[in-house]
Amino acid sequence: MFPLRISLALLAGLLGCLAVNARETAKTPLDFELTDGREFVILSKLPPRLTAVNFWRADCPPCVRELPLLATSARMGTLRVVAVALQRPAETLAVPASVSQALSPPLLSLHGPNEPRGLLARFGNPHGVLPHTVLLDRLRRPCAAHSGEIDAAWLEAAISQCTDETGQK
Repeated sequence: MFPLRISLALLAGLLGCLAVNARETAKTPLDFELTDGREFVILSKLPPRLTAVNFWRADCPPCVRELPLLATSARMGTLRVVAVALQRPAETLAVPASVSQALSPPLLSLHGPNEPRGLLARFGNPHGVLPHTVLLDRLRRPCAAHSGEIDAAWLEAAISQCTDETGQK
């Protein structure tokens, strides 16, 4: 009976530590260094601002459908949008004109790594579901995330959730 109590106590303690670490990790600032085809962009070097990081592919219909919504939010100044294409640059260049227009400024269009699983897992998507959108607060901490196609209602709620008490995004 005594060894069972110790085992249960150790297991409870371990689970408690894992829960605390998961909560701390969820509030850890996220960063990456990716290329836009001309230079490397480091997320932490961008000015502090509410940022949507959107992972997508040209052969993913829901990914392509949500890009205009994100582009509209970026143009309105609601948030910075970083679109990370998880494909070869040539595949990104081959997208339809409507998608290319959505990817033009003010969106920051980057290319992800050849093997994106680690990057996706770091941004809360260990299964690699696309599209995947993460909103980061001014300090680059994740404050909302969604795997699958987003819509205007989700984006509005996420922006509201990520706005701090002072109204800063």
